Amino acid sequence: MSDDRPQKKTWRDSVDRVRARLRLSPAQRRAAVIAAVVVGVVTALVIVPGFIASQPDFMKRYTNMDAEYATWSTSVHAQVACSRCHVPPRATAQLGHRVRMLGEFYVSVVSRGRQPKLLSTPTNEACASCHIDLRTVSPSGDLNIPHRAHVNVLKLKCVKCHGYLVHLSNPEKKHTPRMVTCLSCHDGKQAKNACSTCHTDKAAPVSHRAKDWVVVHPDKQKETDCTKCHKWTDKWCAECHSRRPRSHGDKWRSKHRFQVEAHRNCEACHKAAFCVRCHGEVPKKNLDPALTLVQ
Repeated sequence: MSDDRPQKKTWRDSVDRVRARLRLSPAQRRAAVIAAVVVGVVTALVIVPGFIASQPDFMKRYTNMDAEYATWSTSVHAQVACSRCHVPPRATAQLGHRVRMLGEFYVSVVSRGRQPKLLSTPTNEACASCHIDLRTVSPSGDLNIPHRAHVNVLKLKCVKCHGYLVHLSNPEKKHTPRMVTCLSCHDGKQAKNACSTCHTDKAAPVSHRAKDWVVVHPDKQKETDCTKCHKWTDKWCAECHSRRPRSHGDKWRSKHRFQVEAHRNCEACHKAAFCVRCHGEVPKKNLDPALTLVQ
């Protein structure tokens, strides 16, 4: 009498069934080998070279970027890849840059002396991808910096002010904007140029508002450290002395004699020979021989 009860399955039977299902046919094995070869080739020829070429260290092979690389490596942006700043953050732009750098990888292998320009000037879009918080005051708190007004309203480019940010240092060996850069717009015409416009706690000293300041300031500079405020340029005297005073308007020649009668201060700026050219002699009206010519 036969036993029709189902046989008890063992774990070996389960393993055999799994092996049978995983067993590849000859055609499947060939396809798997081809796929593995393709993945290996793509990895070796595309992925790895592309990764290497996208790293900042890749720029070391170009001597025309030595200075830029050196300053970048010691800056606060040293952990930021070149493409984060120099390539717009859009996916298409980033992909296009990676494709180009892959090509540069192979070109640099056969042409070690090649010195291409690979990176463009950072755009506001690239800066904003990280700097989403537009400051209104400097980190030290001594400057008003309405970034939103400059960037969103006036549409200024970030690099217009931040040219020394990473790859260059200003004459003070810093990466911050120079005051002379601010004054290129804050000239009293395009934008206000009063000290308090930008400085949170630095109005013009009381002495500077005295009526005779133009006359006496050469002597006052011996009593105080002018560079405390004026150190932003080595030629800060020339910033004033290269411009005509506000009093010397279009009608100055016809009315200057009245100013001389009121308060003689020509010698504060002009040598005696200057008056002689027109008057034939040094005018004696209110002449103060103690005045020292501003050098």
